[in-house]
Amino acid sequence: MKLCDRRDFDDPDVRAAIREIVPGLEPEAELERKYWEYAMLALFMRDVGALREDAEVLAVGAGHEAPLFWLANRVGRVLATDIYGEGGFAGGEAERSMLDDPSAFAPYPYRRERLEVRWMDARKLELPSSSFDVVFSLSSIEHFGAPDGIARAASEIGRVLRPGGHALVVTECFTGRHPLDSPLVQTAIRALTLGRVCRAATPRRRVVEVFTPSELESRIVEPSGLRLMQPLDTRLSEETFENVARLHPDGRLETPTGSRQPHILLRGHGGPWTSVCLALEKPPS
Repeated sequence: MKLCDRRDFDDPDVRAAIREIVPGLEPEAELERKYWEYAMLALFMRDVGALREDAEVLAVGAGHEAPLFWLANRVGRVLATDIYGEGGFAGGEAERSMLDDPSAFAPYPYRRERLEVRWMDARKLELPSSSFDVVFSLSSIEHFGAPDGIARAASEIGRVLRPGGHALVVTECFTGRHPLDSPLVQTAIRALTLGRVCRAATPRRRVVEVFTPSELESRIVEPSGLRLMQPLDTRLSEETFENVARLHPDGRLETPTGSRQPHILLRGHGGPWTSVCLALEKPPS
C-alpha cells in the first residue's frame, strides 16, 4: 500500500488509466489525487486479473463516480452501493437519482445491464458472504462514522469477498506526526475556545476524517480479516510537497502557488495528508 505521490503521475500506465476513465482532461488537470485513486483501482484490477467477463465487483460507498461505468465495460457485473439520498454527500456524490437513472451520470456509453445500483449501508451489507471477486471503496470509508462503524464496514468488505478474492480500499492518511492531529488535543481546543475552533472534534474523532498509519491497521486492515498484499510505503518525493493546499473550515482551498494543481496534499489544523491505497486479499479457503 502506498501514499499518492507527485511522481506517480510520471508513470505512463497511471496517465493512460486516468485518460481511459476520465477522458478529455488537460494534462495539468490530471494531477489530482482523486484521479490517482481511479488509476490505482484500474491498475489493481489489471494486476490481480480481475478485468474479465466473469468477474463480479462490489463498490462500497460508490457514489456515481466514473470508475463504475468504466468497469461496467470490462467486467461481468458491477454492484454500486451507497446511502443514496442520505448523509453528507446526498446533494453531491451520492444523489438519490443514481438509484433510478445511473446513465444520467455516465461520462460515456457503458453496458447498462452490467451495472446495478442499490441503497445500502456499508456497515451492514445486505449481501451473501463470499459473493464477490473484488470489493473496492474509494475515499468513502473514513466517512462511515466513529471507529467502530469504520471497523464494521471493513469487516463487511472482508465477509462478502470470495476466498482468493481481492479488495482495494482508498482513504486518507497523514504523511507524518503533528501534535494538533490528536483527537484529544483537538477536543481540548474545542473546550478552551467554547466551540469556536475544532467544533466537530471528540475524544475519538478529529476535525478531519484522516487516519494515521497505525489506525489504518487497527481500524481497517485488522477488522477486515484480509491480508495486506504489500507493507505501507509512506515515502514521498520532495515534489509532492510543492503545492500543499490549506483546507479552511468553510471548505475553501488555498494553495501557495495560487493554482489548484497539482492537488495531492492537504493541510488542516495539523500536518498534511493525502490519499492512501490499501491492496488486500482473502486467502483461499
